Amino acid sequence: MSDFLQMRLAGRYEIRERVGAGGMARVFKAWDVNLDRWVAVKILHEHLVDDPSFKERFDREAKLVASLNHPGI
Repeated sequence: MSDFLQMRLAGRYEIRERVGAGGMARVFKAWDVNLDRWVAVKILHEHLVDDPSFKERFDREAKLVASLNHPGI
C-alpha cells in the first residue's frame, strides 16, 4: 500500500499520500509535474491487473472521470 508513496509514475505524477481505497483500486494524492497541479491517481489492485473485465471497467471509469469539468472538482 505504501509502496507507491514518494514514487513518480509515468515520469509525471509524484505520489504524496494515500487518499482512500476500494474493492478495485487505491487512490493517491499526487503532484502532476507537467501541469503544476494536484491530481488524484487511482491504481488498480495487483490481483485485478490481469483480469480483462476489471481493466475494462477501470478504463471506462477513468474516461468518465476525465470528462468531468466543474470548478468544485
